[in-house]
Amino acid sequence: MKKNYILLCCIILLSCLPLYLLFSHKSTDLIVSEGERLDVHKLESIVNLASSRGKAGSGDVKAPTFTLKTLDGSYSTIGGKRDKPLVVHFWASWCEACSVEVPTLRKLNEQYKNQVDFVGINVATEEKLENIQKFVLTNHISYPVLLDEHKHAADLYELHALPTVFLIDTNGYIVDTFHMVDPLELEEKVGRLAKR
Repeated sequence: MKKNYILLCCIILLSCLPLYLLFSHKSTDLIVSEGERLDVHKLESIVNLASSRGKAGSGDVKAPTFTLKTLDGSYSTIGGKRDKPLVVHFWASWCEACSVEVPTLRKLNEQYKNQVDFVGINVATEEKLENIQKFVLTNHISYPVLLDEHKHAADLYELHALPTVFLIDTNGYIVDTFHMVDPLELEEKVGRLAKR
């Protein structure tokens, strides 16, 4: 009888183990999936319109909403209405093209800091925190840096290459997106965003 009791207790404990593991190992990557994934077909039309210097209509492609941990340990949410338009820069420290693009973004952040917000999103599942911090310090990045440790934001934004920049208006709609453009073109795009 005593052996049966011990066996029953062991079975109960083992059956509770998956629940314990599920709730005790929460990710450091907090995601609020209010927004859905981007509609890639609509996004293409916005990119074409932006390339021809047309003005994308609001309501075309809503920027997905998510919340991520920042480099300083707090949390930040992207998506929805804002006081200022937003430049979202997806990057990784091992990405050479990202290093090339950052100086222009840093300069534009200083130039438009009263009109446009900037945020960097590090997309690296296996990147060491020291490498991310070194990239930020080396490139003198002063705007907030978010950590997309499990690529949830990258998946929501249908990200396929680094670096990728999204320009989001004050109503939370994407008005342009691109990969590695000429610094003068980047400056022109951010200048147009500042006037929205």
